[in-house]
Amino acid sequence: MEQDRDTVVQETTEKKERVALGILGAFLFSLAGAAVWVLLDIVGFLAALSGLVGVFCAIQGYRIFSGKLTKRGVIISVVVAFLVLVGAWYCCMARDMMLAYREMYEAGEIAAPITYATALLNAWRALGDKQMLLAYGGSLLLGLGFAVLGSFAFIKKSLGQANAQKEAEKAAGAQAIPQELTPEAKAAIEAYEAKARRASGEYGEDAEEAVNIPEAVDEAAHEGATEAGEIHEAAAANSEQIKHEWQELLKDQDPVEKE
Repeated sequence: MEQDRDTVVQETTEKKERVALGILGAFLFSLAGAAVWVLLDIVGFLAALSGLVGVFCAIQGYRIFSGKLTKRGVIISVVVAFLVLVGAWYCCMARDMMLAYREMYEAGEIAAPITYATALLNAWRALGDKQMLLAYGGSLLLGLGFAVLGSFAFIKKSLGQANAQKEAEKAAGAQAIPQELTPEAKAAIEAYEAKARRASGEYGEDAEEAVNIPEAVDEAAHEGATEAGEIHEAAAANSEQIKHEWQELLKDQDPVEKE
C-alpha cells in the first residue's frame, strides 16, 4: 500500500527523464567542445577550455532534450563530452596525416596526396608506430587532463544542482502524501470495525429476513390482484351467458298482448 502510494506520488511530482533523447542532446551540444579542441590544435595549443566548453554544452544539451537533469544525466553528459573530445583528437590526427601526405606529394616523394576521408579511415594505423603512439597518445592524455581540470568545478556544481532538484521533488512528494494516522485514531477505527462485525454476526439473519419482507408482501399482493382479476373475468363471462340464455328463453315465449 505504501509502495503504491509512493509510486503515484513519484509519477505526479517528477517529470519523466528521457535518457535516449538526453544522450542525443549531450552529443550534439558537445560538438562545440570538439570544435574548440580542433581550433586549438590547429594553432598548436592544448587548453582546459575545450573540456569546459564540451562538458558545459553536453550537460545543457542533456537537460534540454531529456526534460530534466539528474545525477545520472550529469555523468552521462560528461562521458559523452569526453568521448566527443577523443573523436576530435582522432580527427586532428587524421588531418595531420593528410597534410603530411600533401607535403610529400608537393616534394615529389609520392605520386598523389590522400583525401581527408582516406586519412580518417587509416589514421589509426599510425598508432602502430611507437613514436607516433607516444606523440599522439601523450597529446590526448594532456588534452583530457586539461579538460578535466577545466570542467571539474562545473561538473561538481551540476551534480549539486541535480541532487538539490531530487531533494526538492522528494519534499514535494512528501507534502502530497497524507500524514500517518495517530495510534489513538487507529485504535478508534479498529474498535468501530470490531463493533460493526459483531453487530453483523448477531443481526445478520434477522436483517436479511427483514429485507425480504417487502418482497414477500409485494408478491402476495400481486397474486391477490391476479386472482381478483380472474374472478372478475369469470363473473362477467357468467353474466353474459345468463343474459344470452334469458334472451333465448324469451324468444320461445308468446308475446305479451298489450292492453
